[in-house]
Amino acid sequence: MKPLSSLLLALGLALPAFGGEAYVSSKNTVTTPPPPVGCDCFNPGLSLGIFGAGILPDSDEDDALGGGVLLDYFFTEHIGLQGSYGIFATGSEHHEFDAALVVRFPITDICIAPYILGGAGYATNSEDNWNLFVGGGIEARIPDADCLGIFADGAYHWGEDDSGDFTIVRVGLKFKL
Repeated sequence: MKPLSSLLLALGLALPAFGGEAYVSSKNTVTTPPPPVGCDCFNPGLSLGIFGAGILPDSDEDDALGGGVLLDYFFTEHIGLQGSYGIFATGSEHHEFDAALVVRFPITDICIAPYILGGAGYATNSEDNWNLFVGGGIEARIPDADCLGIFADGAYHWGEDDSGDFTIVRVGLKFKL
């Protein structure tokens, strides 16, 4: 009877070792990283834009509509430079040349980027005036359309004299080059 009890005891201790799932160790496993979250449309690079705009002078002059073109280059996804030209249908045509530093804050989960900009401009409107400006805006990019950008912004311009102050509001499209 002693050998039978020893055999039953050995089986009782060994059976739990066979329960559950088998564990197989493999040192050569390849894991793929998860796909990136959001869009990658705010990478560094060059963009060409067109815009419709309004100029809102602080003086007694009437508001006027206009439009223009811009070119921007981003060194990182956050810091870039922008040059723009706009023409407005004021009493005598107002031509505005602007150069700006742009700092944007991309939210890649929803593919938008609020931004601030500031710089200097040169206005010709029967007389020539230099100005400084600061403003902000927002841009949305559409990844399925080659990262087409839709933007809206505004900037307040301080002219050389107080009568030359004005605000420019723009809405437009940007195309990645």
